Amino acid sequence: MRALRFAVYGLVALWALLSLGAFVWLRERYGRGGPIPVSRAGTLLHPLRGWLQPVRPILDKFGLERGATVLELGPGPGYFSVEAARIVGPGGRIICLDIQPGMLQMLAGRLEEASVTNAQPLAGDATRLPLADGSVDAAYLVTVLGEIPDRVQALRELQRVLKPGGVLSFSESLTDPDYVFQASLRDLCRAMGFRELSCSGERLGYTMTFAAPQA
Repeated sequence: MRALRFAVYGLVALWALLSLGAFVWLRERYGRGGPIPVSRAGTLLHPLRGWLQPVRPILDKFGLERGATVLELGPGPGYFSVEAARIVGPGGRIICLDIQPGMLQMLAGRLEEASVTNAQPLAGDATRLPLADGSVDAAYLVTVLGEIPDRVQALRELQRVLKPGGVLSFSESLTDPDYVFQASLRDLCRAMGFRELSCSGERLGYTMTFAAPQA
């Protein structure tokens, strides 16, 4: 009887894992929800997010350098922005580009509260970045790429504004409704000419970095 119970428990666990995998795949393939509305911005600042996506450890994996000009695409209310601005220091700059003005207003308030002066909120579309060619040293997106309807065009724009060899970083979490699979992201970036630098696991997610093509 004990062996039978273990077998049943094993089958139930396997079924649950397969169901979860199917759910995640279907959501990734068909369930694009788009940007989180401003009315739900508070969920992006929930304390539990610090367990799933700890700010400093993830930013350290992005390899941000002091004095660098960095594009943060889709900052929302600025969960990562304040610490990123501290990392690049007063000689650097964080360009926080978001498509939702309401998010940028919240972000501006957080920056002011933290006395951050080297981060610039900027309204814009990921597929038409209002930045000059080769104007940023690095760029990062945290659970944002899946929200963009035309990911290929967004990567073209990121390639355009990055300096040759500049670092492009992504961090994804399974808790995000617009989760992008590692394999999908790797294939997409490689097809656009980006060279993979690193890939590491997070709690329920991963972080990947790429180098922009050399001129």
